[in-house]
Amino acid sequence: MRLDTTLIEQQLKNYYGLDKIECKTLNTLANYAIEVTSPNGHFALKIYNPASRTAAEVQWEIDLTLHLIKYNVPVAKPVMGKDSQYLQTFTIGNQNLTVVLFEWALGNKPKPELSTYNLIGEAAAHIHNAADTFTSKYPREEYDIHKLIDDQLKRMQEPLKEFGQWNTVLDISNRMRKIMLDANLDYGIIHNDLTLDNVHLYKGKVTVFDLDSAAKSWRAAEPWGVLKASEDRFKAWLVGYRANRDFNTDNENAVPAFVIIEDIRNTVWKLGLAKSSRGKPLIKPSNLPQIVNEWLKWEKDRITY
Repeated sequence: MRLDTTLIEQQLKNYYGLDKIECKTLNTLANYAIEVTSPNGHFALKIYNPASRTAAEVQWEIDLTLHLIKYNVPVAKPVMGKDSQYLQTFTIGNQNLTVVLFEWALGNKPKPELSTYNLIGEAAAHIHNAADTFTSKYPREEYDIHKLIDDQLKRMQEPLKEFGQWNTVLDISNRMRKIMLDANLDYGIIHNDLTLDNVHLYKGKVTVFDLDSAAKSWRAAEPWGVLKASEDRFKAWLVGYRANRDFNTDNENAVPAFVIIEDIRNTVWKLGLAKSSRGKPLIKPSNLPQIVNEWLKWEKDRITY
């Protein structure tokens, strides 16, 4: 979708009272985002993908964000419009789209250092602690077994069968399902995309943004990308997390399984088969045999039954 920044600037003025606006389109994946600068301040305008988010679901995200702020969790603050509402509707490309303006998170994307992952672990714990008391009247999907296993298998059944991987992935998924059923695993709201792309570092502190993927799920899923990248980074994450919230041995031992579980979902997205997928697919179905072999190797090396 082409973003007409001149039209967006006019609507920013109309809805938020901003003047002398400069807009810069950001390279984002699921939704659209624009960096906004003006004498009024520095902001990020988030334009929600209508294929994956309704206005009610966006309101859930804003309710969660405000709840986290109430409990001093370092997250980017949404900005009210002139009508005292956080959600606005902009006309973009002949579509009426839900948008939210956020204060720009101070600092910059941090380097992948162990100290950074320690801070991200701390931030994850603060989010989980505060989210335990969050409620909203608005809807939000849960990333439960149906969402993480059944729905993903259904979405990529055809390409898996085409390249002879269906039965293998079905067997892997059933083994992962048994781990997810462990009653000792912590379950509740998670950020669900707490990567370096969604935090800024400033004077030794991180600010978290983009809670578009936040939902109820297993807390052991939160650091899956950290563990996949590096054992040392995961250990640093654990230190930061455990300084603020318990993460028992069962949760720690389940994280390797969530590397596969979440990467299955990530693969569906990259294939262009997820509800939030947009643009050209990042991988081809012909890549599936190699990806499935990587899951099998990870399972053999990292998961103990």
